[in-house]
Amino acid sequence: MQTRRKFIKSAAALGGLMFLPSAATARVKGANERMNIALIGAGGMGAAVFGYVKGQKNVNITALCDVDTVRAAKGLKANPYLPFFKDYRVMLDRLDRDIDGVCVSTPDHMHYAQSAWAIAKGKHVFCQKPLTRTIWEAEELKRLAAEAGVFTQMGNQGHTNEGWRLVREWYEAGIIGEIEDIYVWTNRPIWPQGDLKMPVGEKVPETLDYKNWLGVAPYQPYSHEIVPFKWRGMRNYGTGACGDMACHFLDVPYSAFDLGFPYEVVANSTPFNDYSWPSQSSALMKFNNKCGVGGKIRLHWYDGGRKPKAIKGVDEAFLKDKRNANCTFIVGTKCTVHTNEYGAPAATYVYPKQKMREMLISAKKAGKTTIAEQKYERSTNPGNPVMEWVNACIAGKNPQGNFSYAAPFTEMCLLNMIAINFPNQPLHYVPSKMKFANCPEADKYVRSLYDFNQEYLPKKITF
Repeated sequence: MQTRRKFIKSAAALGGLMFLPSAATARVKGANERMNIALIGAGGMGAAVFGYVKGQKNVNITALCDVDTVRAAKGLKANPYLPFFKDYRVMLDRLDRDIDGVCVSTPDHMHYAQSAWAIAKGKHVFCQKPLTRTIWEAEELKRLAAEAGVFTQMGNQGHTNEGWRLVREWYEAGIIGEIEDIYVWTNRPIWPQGDLKMPVGEKVPETLDYKNWLGVAPYQPYSHEIVPFKWRGMRNYGTGACGDMACHFLDVPYSAFDLGFPYEVVANSTPFNDYSWPSQSSALMKFNNKCGVGGKIRLHWYDGGRKPKAIKGVDEAFLKDKRNANCTFIVGTKCTVHTNEYGAPAATYVYPKQKMREMLISAKKAGKTTIAEQKYERSTNPGNPVMEWVNACIAGKNPQGNFSYAAPFTEMCLLNMIAINFPNQPLHYVPSKMKFANCPEADKYVRSLYDFNQEYLPKKITF
């Protein structure tokens, strides 16, 4: 519990926030072991949180916060007696004792600020993917959460699914062989991106607190072309198609093979500018990894409808089929594995499916019921990262998708968004320094290109 609060002039946003260790490390305690959570963002993915916790007896939603009463209307109608706020700072201050944890489901540019504020108040934090908009912000959240001792989770359904665990077990059983290449593509964006111009301003709807929607971002006139949904393609607010979807797609190979950071990334894209991300991009990331052929793995990323022209072991017809708009293929020396953006077990199989069926029949004849025995801990709530977080908090431990995992994973995904600023130029990233060894001009993209609005960041707080 907070015993005193000491506000001092905040350190510069890019210099880092500092919190003294808190007593928030303890497991959630309450009547019948129930966790009280507050939602920052009640529409969109915030609304999805209601579905995740519906019918669960060990969690209460104690407050709602959203800058837009229209977006929050459904949640408010279903929960008319819940306290409602338009400012997360006010909510966390007034209801401090009634909140154990916070779910952050807002545009990417506010993830760091809102999560950091909740951590400063000693709250456990669930934050939607991508964890942050920049590499520096991800590192900061990881550090702050560790210092405060709170339990955290990034909202990535795929990490709770079977896919990456199956692939890891198949690799360790010798079924896949050494890894040669990983191919990933998505039809995103499904929102405007490209060499766009800032739209003409409009009158702000009375239902929207636009100042709080902008939060840490610099001012630009309100436009319905951006708020509430089409902000993802704008560099001040979102992370584009790659930043948005890579935290789904790349989780399977990242987790299955402990990819870590690439030693080299090279990318290119269609035209874009300082305001908007490109409509299409692709990247090649190279990893030093013991699972790969010769200790190396290549990962190929495509978005905006781009696809690989050929993949070893994959039919050309499959690649040309427009229905296969979002896919992952892992090419090994013994076989090729297919999965989807969420690592769903039904979509994770040795390609083609006929080969998978033959392997299962062979395994059954050999006295085995599966291709490989299960070795790795399964999620307590497959497909439900919110409840995995809740149950972990009640049990007094960090879930598997905590910020120590989510931060470096998000950073790896965001490297592609930096590389497109230097088309077809190999970049060598040094994660320990958050700098590029061969391209100092790229270092500025590790942090935000704008100065944060300081009033939305927590001051130094002593617990």
